[in-house]
Amino acid sequence: MGRPKRPVRALVLTSIRDVGVCDLNGCTVPTACGPRYMEGIIERSVKESRPGGALDGLLEIAGIVTDDLPKNLEGSTYPLVPTTGKQWVHPCDLEDRHGNCVAKLTTHIPSEFRRIPNRDADVKREAKRAFEMQVLEHMKAVGADIIVSDHYMAKIEYLIGEFGLYGRVLNVHPAVTDKRHECCFRGPTPTADAIAKAKTGAHTQTGATLHLINEEFDDGLVIESVWPTPVFPTDTPQELRWRNYQMAKLPVFTRGMQYYVTEMFGNL
Repeated sequence: MGRPKRPVRALVLTSIRDVGVCDLNGCTVPTACGPRYMEGIIERSVKESRPGGALDGLLEIAGIVTDDLPKNLEGSTYPLVPTTGKQWVHPCDLEDRHGNCVAKLTTHIPSEFRRIPNRDADVKREAKRAFEMQVLEHMKAVGADIIVSDHYMAKIEYLIGEFGLYGRVLNVHPAVTDKRHECCFRGPTPTADAIAKAKTGAHTQTGATLHLINEEFDDGLVIESVWPTPVFPTDTPQELRWRNYQMAKLPVFTRGMQYYVTEMFGNL
């Protein structure tokens, strides 16, 4: 395989309550090295997709979907979608290689199924299917080839099953996902889990994984995975998140997408 004739177009599915309120993407955060800017996957993807970047000619952002319910962001500085004058997960004036404002690519599709109690399993299942259908329709509308989940924090079932997109839906997880690996931290709390292990006195490292999504959480075929990030018992969650973004999450996404695009879309 080789470079595609055109960039692969990605739809990013994300939760602002996680990449924003939790990880503080788009903010300056305190670290042991002093204040540092918390760059996220969307911003890094856009920058690397510009001329001369590592993803130049390989990838471009076709759209961004946020799934938050309004109550998720109550009391936070982050709105549901980019809003001029308000904090968001990337600068509101961020532009892609064509000079297009990336903020204008964002659409809010609330994951209403999250409101439905688990005891109403059939109702919740249908609501989740309806949500994933909306994502699929938006994917088609913006001409996206793939979906990238960045802290969407729910199983993606119908898109990879009934809707036929297995192999084209990826997740970037801020830890190792291989269950056999000593640095594995699957699930929704990899940062807290890594710090908890470090507090026991065990030598602890973490990292990041780009993988295909299958029927289980953080279980799909690994495209790229690294674990270079030291974890200290004195780490705050934000300190570790910043360190792990720099050492693992951002680099693994870039390198993983280079490999994935050239292998999967070399004849595009």
